[in-house]
Amino acid sequence: MKYKRKWIWGILLAVVVAITAVDIVRISRYKVYPRRPESTIQLNESQVYYDLANGKSIANWGQLDGALEYIESEYDCSDFRLVNLIRILYEFNDSIPTTYSQKIENVLTNFRYWMDESGGNSMCYWSENHQILFASAEYLMGQQYSDRIFPNSGLSGEQHKSKARHRILDWLQMRWHYGFTEFYSNVYYKEDIGALINLIDYADDEEIVKKSQIILDLLFYDVASQSRSTLFVSVSGRAYEHHRKNGSMSRTAEYYWGNGQAISPGMTYGLVATKNYQLPPVLKEIALDSSDVIIKQSNGLNLSELDSEGYYGTDTRSMMMQWGMEAFTNPEVVRNTLSYMRANCMFSNDFIADFKTLDFSLLNWLHLEPLIVNLINPQYNGIAIQQGNTYTYRTKDYSMYTMQSHQVGGYADQQHVFGMNVGDYFAIFHTHPAVEEDMEVSSPNYWVGYGHFPHSVQDENVNLSIYSLPSSKGIIEMDLLDYTHAYFPQAKFDTVVIDQNYAFAKKGETYCAFIGAADFKYKGDTKDDLIQLGKQTFWITEASSKTEDKSFEHFVRRIKGNEVMFEKDQLDLLYQSNSRHYELRFEGEFKVDSQVINTDYPRYDSPYIQADRKANTFTFEKDSFRLFLDFENLIREF
Repeated sequence: MKYKRKWIWGILLAVVVAITAVDIVRISRYKVYPRRPESTIQLNESQVYYDLANGKSIANWGQLDGALEYIESEYDCSDFRLVNLIRILYEFNDSIPTTYSQKIENVLTNFRYWMDESGGNSMCYWSENHQILFASAEYLMGQQYSDRIFPNSGLSGEQHKSKARHRILDWLQMRWHYGFTEFYSNVYYKEDIGALINLIDYADDEEIVKKSQIILDLLFYDVASQSRSTLFVSVSGRAYEHHRKNGSMSRTAEYYWGNGQAISPGMTYGLVATKNYQLPPVLKEIALDSSDVIIKQSNGLNLSELDSEGYYGTDTRSMMMQWGMEAFTNPEVVRNTLSYMRANCMFSNDFIADFKTLDFSLLNWLHLEPLIVNLINPQYNGIAIQQGNTYTYRTKDYSMYTMQSHQVGGYADQQHVFGMNVGDYFAIFHTHPAVEEDMEVSSPNYWVGYGHFPHSVQDENVNLSIYSLPSSKGIIEMDLLDYTHAYFPQAKFDTVVIDQNYAFAKKGETYCAFIGAADFKYKGDTKDDLIQLGKQTFWITEASSKTEDKSFEHFVRRIKGNEVMFEKDQLDLLYQSNSRHYELRFEGEFKVDSQVINTDYPRYDSPYIQADRKANTFTFEKDSFRLFLDFENLIREF
């Protein structure tokens, strides 16, 4: 019997080794496609469209060659290039020389419009903005070439149009019910605009057109309510260094509620050229509101909600939600990720090629992937953009914004959970850098995202943030730095005062202060990178102005006189300012004047709109201006 057991175990071990060996050989043969061209390709399609839209004749249609080469090679962000190429086709098709018209048709009918089509590349299809860009382009190209067979897919243009329609309507419904996953992103809202304005202008489907107008209204409410004048910087699901510091979309804001200057050539120029979209006047009034307002909002879903909300499968709609959240490795979805990648041969995509290390048959058959992910706890888990309960306090002099108690202490990626706009000049913020500045990593890195999230909360003009960094680095964490830092640019302020663990600054009539657990100092010879050493630390931020505190000197004296207590072992932070008492415990409650603050918000809670998540209708109001939206019944009234 003992010999028989050994024999059985020997056979089992041999089978395991054989299956694993076959898997290793198979995995080693995966080809990974390049994301970008080896040498720079000139991309001029936006300038060509801009010139045409402004009455200029095109003498050299060869300016489109770079964009066509880029798209034909299916390099990442080819869908960006399609936006204005589509506008050229729809508005100026009669002006295009026959040779270029044929070339454009050949390239666009051979394009791989979605992950389930044949072929391979390293384009990112799945993030929220890419989803609508690809679907918008596929629908409009299917409509344009309805009778043509698209060689890559074998589908007719009409079939592509029908296929894309489902994704478009699913994407629009997700935004209506839950808001944007990449909420307040001054990077990626521009891409959403490009896709939506094309559908609004050219789709022959009333439902798509009206729903796209409605969702574009919701996007511009976000921009209007989160802007300080024309500076659109706020908390965000996805933000990069420049966009945290100085923002983006200022030209769009200037066009709608600033100086009225037209937008430059680019993906949002369709807003100037369109005859089918008008910004509802109430949104301009909201953007220009100079009163003191508190704006609360809920954006997106938590992973724990996917099942109850019907997005837990591997169907296209569910995967759009999961991968739109950038949720790949998290235990709740990792098996879905691998199943979808296998079904669509996606281990060749450079963005997600590392998943081949989990593509072992035995892991799949025994459902071991969630267990492995739980044990390893990879830094990739922080990529997932979960529900953001956002709090913004906006005055005529500044705005302060916080993603309340967001994924406390966990890994992060491109999220931005706290900051302050100093007038409409620039923003300040603090973060835990994921790696040192000289390490070339796209995200998270020194200024993008976080190594580990703080516990950050806000009430009006005061933010409390506690950082508690682990004692040791995760198994595959890139680095674990023992300090936090802030963007605090001395050259951009009129006055800066650094005094031990206090940092004060003034710009015009706007004042701000940082208080830390340890002394502040600028890093090396920099004058914008404010360092605080320590793994268990806090940052208190208070904003003020000449209206509130009279002189800057009075503001400095008042802040220095405020009571601050930090219990390092329990991670309790207490702060008193202007007769208000603030208390925060890391991973615990946030209290103001001994009252526990609820930071789980409805969809909209502001002076302009009150609405629950998945409400049937939305009504935005400011003074005598009003916007009424009914998504399902296609009603848009203003």
